Amino acid sequence: MSISREGSVGYQSTSSSRDPIWTRVSSDPEGDRFSYGGSIETLPRGEKKSQQSGPDGGLNVISAAIFVAGEMAGSGVLAIPKAVVDCGWIGLVLVVVFCLNAGYGGTRLGHCWAIIEERYPEFRGQTRNPYPTIANKAVGRWGSLLVSGCMQFTLFGASIVYLLLSAQIVQELLKDLLPQVGYCLWFFLFAIVITPPMWLGSPKDFWIVGVGALLTTALACVLIFTQIVMDGLRLTEPVPHNPHTFQDFFFSFGTILFAYGGASTFPTIQNDMVRRDKFSVSATIGFMVVLGLYLPVVVGGYFVYGDNIDANVVISLSRGMIVSFANILMAVHLIFAFFIIVNPVCQQVEEIFQIPHEFCTKRCVARSLMVLLMVVVGETIPKFGKILALVGGSTITLTTFVLPNYFYMKLCDQKSLDWPERTIPLHMRVYMWELIVVGVVGGTFSTYSAINSIFSADSITRPCYWS
Repeated sequence: MSISREGSVGYQSTSSSRDPIWTRVSSDPEGDRFSYGGSIETLPRGEKKSQQSGPDGGLNVISAAIFVAGEMAGSGVLAIPKAVVDCGWIGLVLVVVFCLNAGYGGTRLGHCWAIIEERYPEFRGQTRNPYPTIANKAVGRWGSLLVSGCMQFTLFGASIVYLLLSAQIVQELLKDLLPQVGYCLWFFLFAIVITPPMWLGSPKDFWIVGVGALLTTALACVLIFTQIVMDGLRLTEPVPHNPHTFQDFFFSFGTILFAYGGASTFPTIQNDMVRRDKFSVSATIGFMVVLGLYLPVVVGGYFVYGDNIDANVVISLSRGMIVSFANILMAVHLIFAFFIIVNPVCQQVEEIFQIPHEFCTKRCVARSLMVLLMVVVGETIPKFGKILALVGGSTITLTTFVLPNYFYMKLCDQKSLDWPERTIPLHMRVYMWELIVVGVVGGTFSTYSAINSIFSADSITRPCYWS
């Protein structure tokens, strides 16, 4: 993607490439990429930085921050209030702590790519899979395979979550007009409707979708918080806050992690920036925006509804025009977000089976089968919260909290006479290892809790097709 100096934006069409949208970067063949600075590592004295912005320009700091925030904010704001309630008051702290830690992991990824470009000139131009490339250079092929697998699992799971949430929101909007149409049927109808557009490839102007996704989510958050305040003013007795089990805590742990799961796209966003050394600033702004959207809804949901809150916070709100408008905005966001995140999964499948990247029968069949698989999973586990917690506790924990810090330390520890020496202060290294340990332990228990919630006899959800 590139943004011209006149302000026009364009992506290469996926009809000419099989590379996933989020793993495609701009190509700047004319000129050298600049060497990054601004990180904690020590560079040789006299090391100079040059800058180059390509013939068509690129994202500035604010534009990149919009992409960071727009890519993360969305379904998380609907699910995170229930997760915080199930965690207890400590959940309010976790929302802030996880935001800070995820933001730090995002900046480590930015520095990782800076090191890659500095050491390997062949990656200063077009790089189609930046995150797997970082993994490959840091630890070898197993790392790139792990990252690629995590990214595909995350995007596929998120696609199902978005469809399930869309179905629930539309059911809530139309339950007075179509009370006989249930949640499971809406999900199936949505799957049918979205299938034909998937055959056509992917949008070319993703900047519109990115900005639109952030704006719709922001406005929906304002409306949701407004209704929460109105409901709070009508409270006549304290709301319940009951004790919860460790399984509830770690299940919610994964849900909160899901709300900050955007790290796999960060290297791609960074590759589209004019000043790549400023990505840390963009990431910081993006996470501040996301936290600003989450906190009012989370705090309001905790104190106004307590344990009466629904897995989708909108369902807990008193019905009215405000909530209806918020539902419409969230539904629009989820549909657009679905088309963005499902496309990389489809393209990866087409690459595996050597399906031509232009419109053809094989593409239609492959993508239709992909939707069919989503229908099978979604109708089998018709609770978006369980899929969300599973993805958040497993692959998102790895790609957002564990791997960025580990890869950064591995890259900095590599030595060569041709490379500037990099050192990491002891307190920063200790902090990164703490994040890795907490991520591994918390993610393991969270994944176990999600799997146990899905398959255990006492909490299994009845599939839609099980009468």
